[in-house]
Amino acid sequence: MTQWTQLGPRERELLAVLRRADAPLTARDLLDAVEGRGDDVAYTTVKRTVDRLVEKGFVERESERYRGGTRHRYRFDVEAARERLVPEFADELRTVLGEPAIERLARTVRTERDGGDEADATTQQ
Repeated sequence: MTQWTQLGPRERELLAVLRRADAPLTARDLLDAVEGRGDDVAYTTVKRTVDRLVEKGFVERESERYRGGTRHRYRFDVEAARERLVPEFADELRTVLGEPAIERLARTVRTERDGGDEADATTQQ
């Protein structure tokens, strides 16, 4: 099982918020975003969850001086996550569904990237 599929719903939610952010966010920023979606969650839950994502290597943490102490800002490093997860995902897909699944996935990605229709791409091969 890939690391991505082992992430819980709250972890995925925070990664989605961080991915859409224009700049690194504090735990308070993350809490506000989650509450803005109507979810009732404690600050400590958000803080623990984002720190766990740091430990897992999905999120980077920066420290800054704030009101005589230190606070952290978090950002999702999309490229680093892709480099770690895509090979794991491909290996898992290959193990479960075989090489044809990998080939189909590659065709689909190429088609979406090039803006075409997968059916057209399949008939052209």
